[in-house]
Amino acid sequence: MNVPIIICDDSSFARKQVARALPKGWNVDITYASNGQEGVEAIAAGKGDVLFLDLTMPVMDGFKVLEYVRAHDLPTLPIVISGDIQPDSYARVMELGAVAFVRKPVDAEALCKTLDDYGVLDILIADESSPAIVEVDTNVDFNDWCQEISNVSMGRAAELLAKVIDDTVLISIPKVNELEPSELDMMLQATVSGGVYAVNQGFIGRGIAGETMIIFEQQDLHQAAQLMGHTSDDDQESTYELLMDISNILVGAFLKGIANQLDIDLSQGLPEVYDHENNHTRTANNETSTKKTLAIELSYTLGKEKINCDQLVLFTDASQKKLRQIITYAMGDT
Repeated sequence: MNVPIIICDDSSFARKQVARALPKGWNVDITYASNGQEGVEAIAAGKGDVLFLDLTMPVMDGFKVLEYVRAHDLPTLPIVISGDIQPDSYARVMELGAVAFVRKPVDAEALCKTLDDYGVLDILIADESSPAIVEVDTNVDFNDWCQEISNVSMGRAAELLAKVIDDTVLISIPKVNELEPSELDMMLQATVSGGVYAVNQGFIGRGIAGETMIIFEQQDLHQAAQLMGHTSDDDQESTYELLMDISNILVGAFLKGIANQLDIDLSQGLPEVYDHENNHTRTANNETSTKKTLAIELSYTLGKEKINCDQLVLFTDASQKKLRQIITYAMGDT
């Protein structure tokens, strides 16, 4: 008898990662769900004795799924697999009935131990060295992969910032696009429009290069200063110090998360602050380039005051080629 399981994640790459991490020889029937709504419908249809659940998803996120499962007493064993590793997120999902929390990127050994702890590995073939029962498609969309590694890195950045402000940091679903030079120029001009501050910082390492911008609305800086324990002075020096502190946390943790997942080292350049009075900016590609730029848009919401902070990550054309090589190697490495 096979165990019906559901892997619920908006990223097809993440779903395949979880499937690849399942114990070899575990007899299962897998149902994939790309959002929480699909997940609860599959549980109600009896397809999920075990539920592997992401938190940051469209339509219905993981928190709402857990609330729904509890409210309707649906029969499933929820195991959260998420890049949002803040203590508040952990506490909340456990209160809502999750039996375990596994951090992304999922580790096969940790996942196996979790499943064994809850006694759901009873139905195994005798020879564990045999190939896994489930054949996993290794074809992965490049943009989806970029979204997932960014999501994991955002989770680490949010965890660090949450500790500094002693409050929760909500993270968005990353948006990944390949932009024409004209589209990129319009986006960059918008980031330094009236009332906007941005901190720009380059990065480079083993075939990967680009830059990242942390973007704040001027109207949010006073509340952000209070969260960070800064003085409420409105002078330029205090404003720049605040921007640098937040940027150092988010950029440093995000790039470290990317580097760890790609198994490379990334060096950071010196940060520069831009504002509406000094609105020139650089691009990851030369101004005369006709090549598309890989752009990843991220958004953080800080604390109970819901202060918004955006991040834009740009990769050079050569970096895109290197990233595609990395994903090909990673998915071929079984």
